[in-house]
Amino acid sequence: MRADEMRDTGTLTGTALAEFTELVRDVHKATAHRLFDAAERLTGRGAAPVRLLHDGIAAVAYGSTKLGVTYLPPVIGFVASSFADPAAPSAHDSRRGRAVLGAVGGWAGDRIAEEESALAPVMRARLHGGQLRRMPANLADDARASGTATGRLAVFAHGLCETDLCWSFAAEKRWGDRYATYGSMLRDDDGWTPVYLNFNTGLHISQNGRELAEQLDELVRLWPVEVTEIALIGHSLGGLVARSAAHQAEALDLQWVQPLRHIVGLGTPHMGAPLERAVNWGTHRLARLPETRPFATFLNRRSVGIKDLRYGAVLEDDWLGFDVDELLNDRITPATMLPGVAYSVASATLSREPEGIFAMDLLVQHSSAHGIGKVRTIPFEQDRTYHLGGRKHHFDLLADRSVYDHLRSWLAGADGSGSAAGEPKRRRRAMRQRHNDSANRDAG
Repeated sequence: MRADEMRDTGTLTGTALAEFTELVRDVHKATAHRLFDAAERLTGRGAAPVRLLHDGIAAVAYGSTKLGVTYLPPVIGFVASSFADPAAPSAHDSRRGRAVLGAVGGWAGDRIAEEESALAPVMRARLHGGQLRRMPANLADDARASGTATGRLAVFAHGLCETDLCWSFAAEKRWGDRYATYGSMLRDDDGWTPVYLNFNTGLHISQNGRELAEQLDELVRLWPVEVTEIALIGHSLGGLVARSAAHQAEALDLQWVQPLRHIVGLGTPHMGAPLERAVNWGTHRLARLPETRPFATFLNRRSVGIKDLRYGAVLEDDWLGFDVDELLNDRITPATMLPGVAYSVASATLSREPEGIFAMDLLVQHSSAHGIGKVRTIPFEQDRTYHLGGRKHHFDLLADRSVYDHLRSWLAGADGSGSAAGEPKRRRRAMRQRHNDSANRDAG
């Protein structure tokens, strides 16, 4: 870790421990007050001295504990940073570090970003087998240097608490080869150039969508060859970011919308996620009692990126000027489905059939992934939907052969245009050779 990351790790740890201390203190305080109130009703003022003694001891104990956990970790982080190697790599550039920061960012990425912490992920991207780079100029330089850039860009956006490495992790678990991702297979089979995004999922989906839209516009201008086709492929929250980026790009009249041909959502909660709605409902119930109110306060600290998943908010109008913690109020504005863009969706379910209480992948319901809601729907074309059923969960969608077959078919177009089925064997061998060469490089 870099020195600034060590310092900010100490600060973040201190903040987290202080919040946990407050949770324990407030639950203890509310429970004790209820017990003392009951005792005073039975004994009159006889319990008052004990109550005063208890409150005094508790105040000193929790006050000193909070003081210690708030300031000791930052001091340790500062001292450790003074001995840090100036040439040390960033935690964002290691596989393990990126995975941890991605998970932390999903829960509290908005607050971390507001504090301008070095731990906050910023939107970057990489080519297959390459290092994460700040878009767009650096990524275009990498594409130019590799000599493998094509005019077909497949942009992969990960889900909540994930990173660009989620595609590789899933491929390694499923196929034993972290380089055999959907992106690499699309490159070898059909000549797409895969681009893997990494971003802060704790921010509003509309914020990430706006940044992606602006960065893609410049990337297309700087790309070493003319971009003729763009596909945005998102897992879970990433599918909402893709829709948001396309909608905002059209509103801003950005030029990259012209070659945009496909938006694909894999397990994307277009109608929202039931777990987030349950937490929203639960916090309002917990807030009714003093003993449980601290849990509501703690849970309400979850990021706005998570709260956007309540009903699938992809635009700024969906949250600006409203209380993001209001009780189960669907204010979603339907995002435009762009003309000339094919929208495709895939879902996974624990049940074999896409119906019933187990018609979900643990996190996203089948109906939500297919844009089917009680008060609104998204008219996805039936022949561009796919259901993966039978004990399948949310992360199976990241690496599944049948999902890939449908993905490839969707990107090829209904008439099969763009398919590599008839391309010369020599070109296919060259693509596969490039894939094998990339296995000698670190995936980031």
